[in-house]
Amino acid sequence: MTTIEIPTEVNLDLTTTLLAEAQPDRQVAVEISTTTETSGLESGDFPHERSTDDVELLEVAPDQLFIGANTRRNVVLDKDFVRSIARHGVREPIRAYRDDTGKLVVHDGQRRTLAAIRTQRERVRVIVEPRPSLDEKAQERRRIVDQVVVNRHRADICGADQVQAAQQLLDLGLDARAIARECSIPVKEVETTIQVATSDTARKALNDGTLDLTQAAVVAEFQGDEAAEATLTECARTQPEQFSHQAQRLRDRREERRLRQETTDKLQADGVTVIARPDTLYGGKTRKLTDLRATPQTKPGTKLTAKRHAKCPGHAAFLDYRSHRPEADRVEIVYVCTSFTEHGHAEIHAGQGKVTATYSAGTGRATGPMTEEEKANRRRVIQNGKDWDSAEKVRKTFLKNFAGRKSAPKDATTWIAQTIAEGSHDLRKAMESDHALAVELLGLDKKAGRSRYDRRLAHPIADAATKATPSRATVLNLVMLLAALEEGTDRRNTWEKPSPAQRSYFTQLKNWGYALSPVEELVLTPSQSTTTTPVELGIADDGDETAAEEHGDDEVPDGNDDEDDAVEGAAIKPTAGEEPGTAESVADLQADLAA
Repeated sequence: MTTIEIPTEVNLDLTTTLLAEAQPDRQVAVEISTTTETSGLESGDFPHERSTDDVELLEVAPDQLFIGANTRRNVVLDKDFVRSIARHGVREPIRAYRDDTGKLVVHDGQRRTLAAIRTQRERVRVIVEPRPSLDEKAQERRRIVDQVVVNRHRADICGADQVQAAQQLLDLGLDARAIARECSIPVKEVETTIQVATSDTARKALNDGTLDLTQAAVVAEFQGDEAAEATLTECARTQPEQFSHQAQRLRDRREERRLRQETTDKLQADGVTVIARPDTLYGGKTRKLTDLRATPQTKPGTKLTAKRHAKCPGHAAFLDYRSHRPEADRVEIVYVCTSFTEHGHAEIHAGQGKVTATYSAGTGRATGPMTEEEKANRRRVIQNGKDWDSAEKVRKTFLKNFAGRKSAPKDATTWIAQTIAEGSHDLRKAMESDHALAVELLGLDKKAGRSRYDRRLAHPIADAATKATPSRATVLNLVMLLAALEEGTDRRNTWEKPSPAQRSYFTQLKNWGYALSPVEELVLTPSQSTTTTPVELGIADDGDETAAEEHGDDEVPDGNDDEDDAVEGAAIKPTAGEEPGTAESVADLQADLAA
């Protein structure tokens, strides 16, 4: 055991002066005084006062220390804390006193002691203070007060300080991994602070308290996009519960612009003119190639391919976007002829030798431009569909976190019973599909050899239930029901015509802490018919959201992207008097080739 001498005097005035000179912009929160005056009070009036002559600073093997009574009921030694002790040792001395037998009893530093033992540190520094000469009850009272004061009034480092420290370490030559290693902080957390440090807007908003560190990192994602930065900062200030939704919408719109631009660049490099989507594709000059045939003499029903049409002066394309599809399939190229009659083409189902077809009443075929009301409704459907896709990502993140709970909300058992009793179609489908989404939300691994058709192996959730506490088992039940109802949601029907089960689902999510986005609120108030994206949050119409650039099948209620094409390509019969045509003649073929 080594004894280290402690200085009995510290020049606090000099220390304060040096700090002020080194950090002139930093305010001193507490005024430090070295005076020993006590306004007439005697030293005995301070029960915690002790002389430094009686204090020892020792280096002791941690397993020689004894843990005394502590106000902490549960000792948590998290991985980062243990890694820090293993790498740097115990930087803050442990406080202890000697009992009647001479043992060193820890009364401040329980976690440090246990972590030092776990990491096999040879020595730790211990400040040994004299045991107060008080009766047993007074000693216990003092112990509790000391431990509460030490832990409660210890201020954690704030987000702005973390960012500043990360920037300083970067300037001193450390990268993210080195900072994480030296400070025993997860790499992702360090990368977050570095990301904030590189964004002036995020850093300033963090410093003035408008954003927390997590929000500042999101704002930093949009560095260089002043409109997005302003929108997010305002959202954090006025509607913080909507911040995640607003951020996801902005991410998705940015992704849409990127994918559209990439496709546009490729088309233009190939010599294809890219146009905005026409107001109508049925009654105007511009038609989709899938609605045309090469010439009036071509056999009715023969589609005009993009390759065959490439040399036509009217050859062009517009882009559709499907936000709910996989990235590779989101942008769809729709080829058109901008003046099909002028360039000698005919409608695909027009009679032999005719340019246009006359359709029977009741076919539902649109023949003119949309009215302003139809355009507004179409924009609403498209915008709400995109907002729903964005909200779904936020909602599933919430569900994954919710699935990690140890116990369910108090009213969960009642809702579980009600939902099972109602036996909705979505619940039956989830059981038939072997609760695939629930397995994903719970973070369980699928079993090789088990499928919806072969259930000889136990289900992963059933295995988890055998090891779960009753409270956790209730959570498993709850997650299976939530996942079943989530799988049954639809990007249009759910907000426009929600079922009772869907209303119940979104009501419970809201009650259990999930902030519904504006489009999700429509599930609870479906009579509203306005576009849900909040205008006050600065979401601008950048031209990609208008009806003029969207595909008609976004209007299909069940979200079936192919239904519109199926209707357009169907064999709609011409009215009486039109002949469907027969086999093409040699002259027809020559005319087709010429076209």
